[in-house]
Amino acid sequence: MSAENGKKIVLGIGAYLILKSVLNLILGFSTANVVYLILFVVFAVLLVMRIPYISYIVAGFLAIVFLMNIGNNLANIRCNWIYLVDGLLDFVCSALLVLQ
Repeated sequence: MSAENGKKIVLGIGAYLILKSVLNLILGFSTANVVYLILFVVFAVLLVMRIPYISYIVAGFLAIVFLMNIGNNLANIRCNWIYLVDGLLDFVCSALLVLQ
């Protein structure tokens, strides 16, 4: 994968993380959503700055969040289909960060 493609992927994942946090904050305001927003902004900045190993840290965090929520998302798929899609996007972002 070329460096230019890698930069585009990292920018896209950073934008996705921030957009996801803002949307969660709009859908249901809570302290946890504010913490996620701050954390994802920091993750996005560190990804863009190309800090060593940050892509693995972000990928691990996204994978853990995916694994923690996949059971509930599958159990109530009619009500939680959007969260299932969100979880699958987290998984894809995690894989892209590790493989790029």
